[in-house]
Amino acid sequence: MPNARGEAWKSTASTLVLLAVNAYLAARLFRFEYLDAMWSVEGAYIGLARYIQHHFHDLNWFPLWYGGIPFPDTYPPLLHFLVAGGSAAARISTARAYHIVVAIFYAAGPVALFWLARRLSLSRAAAFLSAFCYSVLSPSVLFIGDIRRETGDWMEPRRLAVLTRYGDGPHLAGLVLATFAIGMLHLALRRLKTGYSFLAALALAAVVLTNWIAAFFLALAVICELLSRLGDGKRSWRRAAGIGCLAYAMAMPWTTPSNIRIIMRNAPTLVGFHGSGAQRAAVVALAATMVVLAWAFMRRGVESSLRFAVLLLYGIAAINLLHFWAGLDLLPQPHRYHLELDLALWLMAGFAFDRSANKLARFPKLRLATAVAVLLLCLGVVVHQHRVARAYVPSLDIRTTAQYKVARWLSANLPGARVFVPASFDSWMDAFSDTPMITGGFANGIVNQILWGVNYQIYFGDKPEVTLAWLKALGCDAIIAAGADVPGYFPYGHPEKLRGFRELWRDGSVVIYQVPRLRRSLAHAIRPSDLPTQEPPSYDPRPMTQYLAALDDPALPPADFRWKGVSAATITADLRPDNLLSVQVSWDEGWEARVGGRPRRLWADQLGQIVVEPLCDGVCTVDLVYDGGWQMWLARIAATAAFGGGIVWALAMRRRANPAHL
Repeated sequence: MPNARGEAWKSTASTLVLLAVNAYLAARLFRFEYLDAMWSVEGAYIGLARYIQHHFHDLNWFPLWYGGIPFPDTYPPLLHFLVAGGSAAARISTARAYHIVVAIFYAAGPVALFWLARRLSLSRAAAFLSAFCYSVLSPSVLFIGDIRRETGDWMEPRRLAVLTRYGDGPHLAGLVLATFAIGMLHLALRRLKTGYSFLAALALAAVVLTNWIAAFFLALAVICELLSRLGDGKRSWRRAAGIGCLAYAMAMPWTTPSNIRIIMRNAPTLVGFHGSGAQRAAVVALAATMVVLAWAFMRRGVESSLRFAVLLLYGIAAINLLHFWAGLDLLPQPHRYHLELDLALWLMAGFAFDRSANKLARFPKLRLATAVAVLLLCLGVVVHQHRVARAYVPSLDIRTTAQYKVARWLSANLPGARVFVPASFDSWMDAFSDTPMITGGFANGIVNQILWGVNYQIYFGDKPEVTLAWLKALGCDAIIAAGADVPGYFPYGHPEKLRGFRELWRDGSVVIYQVPRLRRSLAHAIRPSDLPTQEPPSYDPRPMTQYLAALDDPALPPADFRWKGVSAATITADLRPDNLLSVQVSWDEGWEARVGGRPRRLWADQLGQIVVEPLCDGVCTVDLVYDGGWQMWLARIAATAAFGGGIVWALAMRRRANPAHL
């Protein structure tokens, strides 16, 4: 017992040292509310956390991006829930809570690697050296010229740079959770206990609910874990399949089949990944060589933990190096996986440390001197990186930024009005207001596919009449422009086309222009013949000429549109039986329409927006409700059953294994 207690204290001390070192590097994140990095996307994460905090009771529909999208299509939500909860519990701003939460994940990253290395049977000293080196050194800077040229310093705190320069907090958090999930899966497959299986499923689901890049890395790690167990028979594979199904059931409300389908549909346009023949052949070759390696390791009797580490390093190195060295992409955004490469390299280095320590066991003084020399070198790097971090984490008075001023002016003067917002205003808009946009923070969740061409046309087209037509057709009341002096601003290709619009507000080069509309409503009474009969090309709005005329026709009755929360709305109008209602909200199969409690037909028009057939003669009210449809209903049942059933199953098996407790 004293030995076990001593071992526990040593592991605890190692954990605290790793936490202290990494908290020291990220210390400024704990202090600041906003960073001077308005070009990053962290404003969108802050905005989502702020939205969750204010609308926690209703997270079905998200009306603020891209004319409205299902909330699960915004971004994997776990980090945002943690930030919203931290903000509410500590009574601090959402931005301050975000930086504290991501700083905690930053500090926890090497701790997770230390824990994983110990689960893979590395000695404590080797696991600690591996995690400590991971804290301060990024080998990808040495191997990848593009990253080295970007950093200009091979001792750069790369994880901190990615976190602060690009706002990649969910990726960093997901990588920490993935590291822990890999260790939990290893325990579940090795010890074959129900409790470990449930915790492994919970950990896997947490990664999927945090970041897609980390989820892809986790999928690769799971494959490597299974390949490292080729000699174990089918039991490990069956248990892994069960754990995976349980994990997906837990995450299903945020990863429904329709959500995955939308992401896959948007990915080619968003990240330029179209899957060429060469790419598919390279993926097949990588998979085949991994299987061959796993078989060869098994035949030679290589321990399973070392097999896993080699296979993981081989797979993630192929993804990175084929992209950076050969220009061949095996999956979307391969350049972002260099953080995973660093982790895999240091995990593999842990095995090298372990073997070296065993060889030096006969020379304890030399072994101690070597360990001390490595730690002193790393401590010197820590001091250097702490100084460097001051340049990476500069504070900012957010009230002086154009993004803040525009958001607050719109909130005060055009509350609820939809606007066209260019980058980087779109990423930061909802951090400061609830202003709906036809653009948004993350295009991976766009439901209305016509917006890809339309937004491109508004950005780069040179015809003011085309820009005006699309802004009116999509229910926009304003459009924002700025100058090159605004950090992160993505300029229009032909900004002169906006000069004919009326200025509502100006602050230096930043201008809010009015979009002239007869009625500031998202619902309009029209005739069936007014609907476009074909999808208009983004450069030619003539197929919707009659529709645009109907929007400005004073002879048609006005329709009053009001949101009731964020997933329901009412439309009141004095209608004739042949009138339709054009609702300038993105259509999705989860929408329902009722009049007096009776369902009414609704469908998507050629613009990807809702059309309702109210069948009213006189004044009537149409109720619109979004509940996610049958997929969301099934997903919630599956998640509830997975959580509840998993806990009951684990407790029942524990009692069965320990009958003395009965």
